[in-house]
Amino acid sequence: MGMIRRLLFLTVAAATFISTIPVADARPAQRAWSGEPPYCVLIGIGPRGATLPQICRFFKYQECLQAAAQLRGNCVANIDYRGPTPDTEGASWAR
Repeated sequence: MGMIRRLLFLTVAAATFISTIPVADARPAQRAWSGEPPYCVLIGIGPRGATLPQICRFFKYQECLQAAAQLRGNCVANIDYRGPTPDTEGASWAR
């Protein structure tokens, strides 16, 4: 019985070790879509001078503008967005 337990333990240990070894991928790298929306509404300064968090859930610029108008804030670019330049119909970008 002891020999079977040792053999089982070694088999499980070897399988665990082998599964942690990274495998080379032959496919070319693709840009991953992060799922982050490209626009946020920045509301501004809250009570006692504390900054309020940005609301980052807008994938279209016009939706962001409408929400910013309703919330009395500004539509800004999401700094966590890592994708192609989003559709900015009606926007002008300056650098």
